[in-house]
Amino acid sequence: TCIEGFDEITGGGIPRGRVTLLLGGPGAGTTVFALEALVNGARDRREPGIFVAFEENTRQIIHNAATFGWDLEALERERLFLLDARLSPTVVQSGEFDLSGILAGLSAKAKEMNASRIVFDGIDVLLALLDDPTAERREMYRIYEWLQSEGLTGIITGKSAEADRPSTERSAFMQFMVDCVGLFQHRLADRVSIRTVRIMKYRG
Repeated sequence: TCIEGFDEITGGGIPRGRVTLLLGGPGAGTTVFALEALVNGARDRREPGIFVAFEENTRQIIHNAATFGWDLEALERERLFLLDARLSPTVVQSGEFDLSGILAGLSAKAKEMNASRIVFDGIDVLLALLDDPTAERREMYRIYEWLQSEGLTGIITGKSAEADRPSTERSAFMQFMVDCVGLFQHRLADRVSIRTVRIMKYRG
């Protein structure tokens, strides 16, 4: 990830060519972490990447990233692609919906860029719109199998309902499916803000 400290404690970062799930509550830093791993890969290691946003507007993401000193617009011209994949609830719930179309487009873009990393940010937003446990699992497996077939290093971010209980029904099956799980926590102790990262699973 080229994120100082994280690569040291994990013995090298996240598993290459596998799927990593990052869970955390509001303000825990999952989106920032995933974006930084993508930016560092594109800027420092010349590994093109794709950021798929299910929750935030991509222009807002670019604006927010500037506060960290990351010039996403410059990277967009060469080694970074941001896709605004926010969906209207009426579109999702009006009939049969799946991610096949989006993934087909991403396959073409990944080949065009020779991308090696991809982030699916805010997957829980999409799953909440589906509002059907069977459909949720189907689309998560679709993403997982697509990542495996494309050989990309995938990062998926989602919310955990409670900081100390990440295994909500929605996220539990995702944790079994993926290769690596990181839990991001943000809590107060004696009026001091404390952030922690816990590696719950690291396969391979």
